[in-house]
Amino acid sequence: MIRRLAIILLILALIPTIYVRQPWPPASRDHRVTYHDLLPRLVRQGMPRRFGQLQLVGAWQLTSRNRDFGNFSGLAERDSRDLVAVSDRNATLVFTRPDKPAPWRTWQRETIHPRKPALASFIDSDSESVSVDPADGTMLVGYEGSPRFHLFSADLKHDRKIKAPVLMEWPNNQGPEAMRRLADGRTIAIGEVYAHWYSRRRHPGLIWPGLPRDNERPQRFELVMPEGYRPVELAQAPDGRLLVLGRKFTLGGFRTVVTSLPPASAIRAGARVEAQPIAWIADSHIRDNYEGMVATREPDGGTAIWLISDSNEMVWLQRTLLLKLRWEG
Repeated sequence: MIRRLAIILLILALIPTIYVRQPWPPASRDHRVTYHDLLPRLVRQGMPRRFGQLQLVGAWQLTSRNRDFGNFSGLAERDSRDLVAVSDRNATLVFTRPDKPAPWRTWQRETIHPRKPALASFIDSDSESVSVDPADGTMLVGYEGSPRFHLFSADLKHDRKIKAPVLMEWPNNQGPEAMRRLADGRTIAIGEVYAHWYSRRRHPGLIWPGLPRDNERPQRFELVMPEGYRPVELAQAPDGRLLVLGRKFTLGGFRTVVTSLPPASAIRAGARVEAQPIAWIADSHIRDNYEGMVATREPDGGTAIWLISDSNEMVWLQRTLLLKLRWEG
């Protein structure tokens, strides 16, 4: 009986977008986030710190009393000190990287503000991916179950909707989980859905030549992932290399793979691009539902990869974990 209950709870954790929508209460004004440093305890417990080409150099659990906190599905670099995460509950978190010297700041708010509480059920809320323009701080956000992107000003006060009906080709719960504007200006989006019913490796990808425009038809390509792993985040390292984060659910919990892609020039119309694993993360100490990833430059010119987990509001099973890994490949 206990085993069956555990299986049911884990299956529920995999379905974050199915929930009962409550009346729209005012957001908590408590923006504070507590960073719990996990690395010293993990080291004492003898957890390995090497995962393929990645070296674990930081691990934190983030907690907050803010009602909008958690369920983070997308991660991006906002500036040299701050990261930004978006959640599948219509919330945005801006927070100082914990590898930076204090003081640390955090800022939380609803991403989209309904003009009236009664309209809350009709807004896009399941944000799964985010990309920040380093030039002006604008945020491009992708949503599941929505025929559009949203482009927000850096302060989130202004929101421009960009019609992208092509996104409705993907199921509500398997939409643009992985999306990023590349250094060459193109916007890439990859669906969590399988491209073909007979393959658990191939996923559809879309290419816009710049920032998507209303009703613009993108080019198409296919991404080939390790068997059973779905793409949940796309990132570009400061040196131009591309990364895809993959997630797999098993009865033993979530499994994570970080993969690298061929040069960005290989992503073009009609291409089939194969993701090559560089790290598998399945250790029980830090295993969780990682859905957000971003790559940042280290002071010595190296690359750090940050992962954030989606807690799915299952606080007794999952946490909001933030990992920093050094890419040594």
